Amino acid sequence: MRSAIALIIGVWMMGWLSTAQADATAWDIVQDESRLGFVATQDGDEFEGEFAEFETEIRFSKAALEESRFDVTIDVTSIDAGNSQRNDALPDEEWFFFERFPQASYVTSAIREGDEAPFEALGTLTLRGIEREVVLPFEWRTDGDRASMQGRTTLNRTDFGIGQGEWAEDDTVAYPVEVVVDLTLERSD
Repeated sequence: MRSAIALIIGVWMMGWLSTAQADATAWDIVQDESRLGFVATQDGDEFEGEFAEFETEIRFSKAALEESRFDVTIDVTSIDAGNSQRNDALPDEEWFFFERFPQASYVTSAIREGDEAPFEALGTLTLRGIEREVVLPFEWRTDGDRASMQGRTTLNRTDFGIGQGEWAEDDTVAYPVEVVVDLTLERSD
């Protein structure tokens, strides 16, 4: 009888431990070591920009992709497009329309093994009130209690109403914009 009880307890503990190990780990962003940026083209020349203020909710484990997530809320008004002329235009209705749409968000529906990179986040990007499904291929490296996440994906700016009116064509500002995610993270307590 004792051996049967010990066996049942042992099997239960193994199941509990394997479930506990499969949970996705919560990660906090190290803001001053992280970047949410973009690469765009104006008049044939590439330029880089970034969003200085954003918040993330990240849970990730290679062993628990079904529980993993990468959600981000972006303060669009914190954009820096690399020069004052662009920065002065971006709040306007033709571009990001800060007054009406001060935030953007990316909410994952799934994270899976990827084709272009080791992993892919599938999610909905909401920008200027427009929702589009976006796949973000990314790499993940863990080193003790720290991790890094790097990913890139390309969007068509007009899919989100970015660049309207005289800016709707791509003769000055090209349609494709590459989104660059480069995050340093610490394991949450």
